[in-house]
Amino acid sequence: MKFVYPEFLYALFAIAIPIVIHLFNFRRFKRIYFSNVQFLKEVTQETQAKSKLKHLLVLLSRILAIIFLVVAFAQPFVPSKNAGLLSPKNKLIAVYVDNSFSMESVGEVGSLLDEAKLKAVEIVENHAVTDKFLVYNNAFNVGDQRLLTQTEAIEKIEALRISPQTKKLSEIYSRSRDAINTTETSNKALYFVSDFQQSVADFDKIEQDSSINLFLVPIKATLTDNLFIDSCWFETPTHLLFQQEKLSVVIKNNSENDVENVAVKLFINNQLVTPASVSVKAKDQTTLSLNYQNKTQGIQQGKIELRDYPVVMDDIFYFSYSISNQLNVLNIYSNQPNKAIASIYKTDSLFNFKSYNINQLDYSFIKISNLVVLSDLDELNSGLIQTLKTFVDNGGSLLVFPSEKINFENYRELLSTLTVNYYTNLDTSDAKVREIAYNHPVYKNVFEKTNEPNLNLPFAYAHYVLSDFKTSYKNDILTLNNERAFLTEYKVEKGTVYLSTVGLNKTQSNFTNHALFVPTMYNIALLSQLQLPLFYTIGNNNVITINTNEKDNAFHIKNDNFDFIPRMKNERNSTSIFVGNEITQAENYFLESASYKTGLGFNYNRAESDLTCFDEEALTEQISKHSLNAQLIQTQNTTIKSVLNEIESGKKYWKICVILALIFL
Repeated sequence: MKFVYPEFLYALFAIAIPIVIHLFNFRRFKRIYFSNVQFLKEVTQETQAKSKLKHLLVLLSRILAIIFLVVAFAQPFVPSKNAGLLSPKNKLIAVYVDNSFSMESVGEVGSLLDEAKLKAVEIVENHAVTDKFLVYNNAFNVGDQRLLTQTEAIEKIEALRISPQTKKLSEIYSRSRDAINTTETSNKALYFVSDFQQSVADFDKIEQDSSINLFLVPIKATLTDNLFIDSCWFETPTHLLFQQEKLSVVIKNNSENDVENVAVKLFINNQLVTPASVSVKAKDQTTLSLNYQNKTQGIQQGKIELRDYPVVMDDIFYFSYSISNQLNVLNIYSNQPNKAIASIYKTDSLFNFKSYNINQLDYSFIKISNLVVLSDLDELNSGLIQTLKTFVDNGGSLLVFPSEKINFENYRELLSTLTVNYYTNLDTSDAKVREIAYNHPVYKNVFEKTNEPNLNLPFAYAHYVLSDFKTSYKNDILTLNNERAFLTEYKVEKGTVYLSTVGLNKTQSNFTNHALFVPTMYNIALLSQLQLPLFYTIGNNNVITINTNEKDNAFHIKNDNFDFIPRMKNERNSTSIFVGNEITQAENYFLESASYKTGLGFNYNRAESDLTCFDEEALTEQISKHSLNAQLIQTQNTTIKSVLNEIESGKKYWKICVILALIFL
């Protein structure tokens, strides 16, 4: 303990005054004689003992009153471990105000954002006008790095509004640290004013700078209940006209109470197609299945909707997909076109099927195809190999059926270029398909029952053996009874390679005559549809890649109320569209140019939907656990100014001393 005015402690010599008065209090007593004093002696002894105790207590009270009065004038305090942090002039103060959607919740004085702004302004006002300030929020604007005066900082804080952007605390700290360290100021402080959601408060990821003093200012919500739509997906990745769709929707209940029979609505192109209801237990989630039929071709813009209060930003979920008019399928052969392939694709209006001899092929047809099928090719030239590599990298699907007498070097060059397993030798022993990947999209919903013991499966009279090196993504769709692959899927860049170890010649297998051949070829073609992601998240650095080169045309992302031209990068056979913070409203949009159009669904980040936050005790634990150079500022029943003054000068006790002095008087 220390004293602001230690010279007042000399007044403690005044303690001698009541002691002297007590010791030299010579009171004279008048004697009275009695004939029998035996009883009076007992009374006198008892009275004298009580009187002596009373006098001692009075003496002690007077001494304590003088001590506490003197100590009060000396102003005692216990120095803070952070004393002196805020006293030097020309300090640099960075203040982060959380303006994410979770700050829309209700606090003690209105919305959490309003409360956070009040505290942030109080922090700024508690510092000197000569100090410099940085003010941050979730938007990460370019001007955030500029040093501000006290007045400018207050104006910027008061102008803050809710932002759809969500940032981790480690990102905020990193950005603030980099800006703070560009100055030559030795005294640096960083304030986090936030509700400290557990979903974004990644204290373990903070790469702290010991020269920066971090202060945590928690804002507490009075209501944290929330029911929200978390995500959605389709049972099948392909979409056809008049197809029955099954859309799975995850709905989470982040409250302490069960919810029952909440209405959920599904809209497609602004038309209500499926009304439903859902019940979710407290602190739980459920998956709701919504079924409907595709009734139109082209772009399908969907919206799932429910109603909940007070957080409403996550009550609607947007998504978008397309139903193609036709899929372009190209078959490349060497001698004769394969009739089995043609019989599947030529008879269905969904497919635009073309078949060419390798010597008569125009390579431009490959670029516009969804699926390229190589059948019974003995030789492959380098031009075809490079064109197929570009085709797959840009999102195309390639299906390879080898001939009986392949050029191993040619095929090895192609397959190695695609970074997939290549053919090493021909095994002429008989083998039978033993295992089917029933859950693979190619065979999903094909079989009514799986794992039938006596199922008739294709035979291979001769098959090629694949190299055994590991690839990044490999999935055996059909497997032989000798543990070797019959049909394998590989993911290569943005595309897919399907590699068969048997040819379509009847001397190699009975695959073309088997019932499995038709759904295999049909579904591989359907899976070649180039679908963009079902939805995007606002605030992420989204990259949208389309398989067309629009060098001379500008793209627009727009809807009825919005239109902007995104940054784009043209590559040889594709265009990349970059979307950052330009989109701030969750909605369905169109991406279009003069010759291209598709739909995009943008949603708010669901990290803001979980309103579970660190309380003050948990924050203190996090600081200790991760050894952070940080201090918690608790403002219950006090002000920011009082807490900061206490941090600077320590805990003061003069008021307590005055109260005790009055008590002992």
